[in-house]
Amino acid sequence: MFMNKYHGRKLTLAGFKEALYQFFHNGRRLRHELLSPVLRRLREMKDALEACESYRFYSSSLLIIYDGDPPRTSSRPRHRGGEEGDEDEPSDEEEEEEEGAFGFPRSSSTSTAGGLSGGSSSRSSHGAGEASSPEVDVRMIDFAHTTCRHYGEDSVVHEGQDSGFIFGLQNLITIISELEDHSTD
Repeated sequence: MFMNKYHGRKLTLAGFKEALYQFFHNGRRLRHELLSPVLRRLREMKDALEACESYRFYSSSLLIIYDGDPPRTSSRPRHRGGEEGDEDEPSDEEEEEEEGAFGFPRSSSTSTAGGLSGGSSSRSSHGAGEASSPEVDVRMIDFAHTTCRHYGEDSVVHEGQDSGFIFGLQNLITIISELEDHSTD
């Protein structure tokens, strides 16, 4: 499913709630195990922004991502056909977890099969030892119009917190919390 920013701009509150529901739905059920980690990250972000003085995040966005492959209970890694190293037994290299793109652990199910490389030190899901915890990340993006008192090219110095961005975060937290409270499947 694809929705562009123009579709999003026309959404009503009910439409936005429905879009969030669809975002966390895998086609068969609501992935309610994702809601708590996303809420945790949103609350952490809100707390961090409330501590920032004079910053304004004009036109910035939130990126919410999660691993669409639900956690497996089997300890045996899944191999994708036709790849190098496509054997029945995992290699020592596959068993080790290392930081991959977005700070997610690179394991047999997310390493070279997904084509992701590089890394970041910001890890937002549970620890690497908890195989059943969902991988989620929430990030602020699009900082082209961000400003603060230390930015010399801006003639206006803002005082206090970015109440608009914080207000939006709080609304998103409230809506996802409602979704979490009403998800009983």
